[in-house]
Amino acid sequence: MMKTIKWEVVNALRNLSLIQLKHFCHQLLDRRVEPRITRREVIDKDAVDVADLLVSTFTEPVALTVTLETLRLINCNEEAKRLESETKICTDKGDPTFCRNSEGALETATSQEAQVHSAKLTLGATQPSRTIRKPEDVKAEAMARVQSEGGNCGNDRLVLSRFTIEFGKYEGKTFKWLLENVVGYTSQLVASHLEEQVDKNSQNPHMANKNALTDYSTFYPDFAKEVRFHRPVPEGKVGFHTYKSETLKSLYESTDTARIRYVKYLRSMKETCTPNSKMEVAIRYILQRDQKKPVAARRTTPAATRPSTSSATRPHTRREHVRHARGRARGASVRSPRNRW
Repeated sequence: MMKTIKWEVVNALRNLSLIQLKHFCHQLLDRRVEPRITRREVIDKDAVDVADLLVSTFTEPVALTVTLETLRLINCNEEAKRLESETKICTDKGDPTFCRNSEGALETATSQEAQVHSAKLTLGATQPSRTIRKPEDVKAEAMARVQSEGGNCGNDRLVLSRFTIEFGKYEGKTFKWLLENVVGYTSQLVASHLEEQVDKNSQNPHMANKNALTDYSTFYPDFAKEVRFHRPVPEGKVGFHTYKSETLKSLYESTDTARIRYVKYLRSMKETCTPNSKMEVAIRYILQRDQKKPVAARRTTPAATRPSTSSATRPHTRREHVRHARGRARGASVRSPRNRW
């Protein structure tokens, strides 16, 4: 039987003693957040009645949150922990928990968990490659996993999240795990697959598995944007702003200070540019050229042309001239034989 939040809340309240259930209802009455629960609604009610009241008042997801908070308030921490564990699949719709940087953008670096996984593969013996499974077998395994967790097999997104990747160094990991731990790797994989789809002659044996991963990733706009930045860009013209008549290649490779500054500005606009705009195409081109360099070349002003900031060559102000003159005068008076004794 598929688990529901309401059923698990009923079970949690049934596990409470009569005194604990009374304390639970008392805490509900003390809530200061709307909608409020009245004394008449909870007096002489059993666990099923209270669960019905919670769901009808707050809706299932909010009722779960209220129940967990209230159980912890009356020190029923173990019951709260059990309820949270039992309802995890009820609230899981297959969505990954993306890691984000300080600016709110997707973190594309490999997670610590993925690094540990790769290190184990490096230290361990080479694993024999598995026989390529049929797409229906991969799907059946994912549906069985969802069913064993008490999830809804009719939720396509949830089922896709339990698909496993059938090749590569992360073979056997679920699609959800890939989006949570290796965004950079997965976005490049999906981008290359989209190019394979353009090539009608491609005979990749993992095409069905890649199709499923691509279908799953399309649910998440931020990830889809990351995929676009990995798709190849033709070396056409810039097409906008001051340098619209120049080619992307000439703009990127220019040694002109103004153009270098503009390329740097475009790099900073990755997260805020309009999707599929000419600016986004230019940014994609720049970032892809950056990735081809082992170390990005630093374009700095040559040392010979930079103004010196040393104290020896910096011009003194009038006040500094006066201060230095007084210092020299004091030094001369201290060194004179007349003032020694």
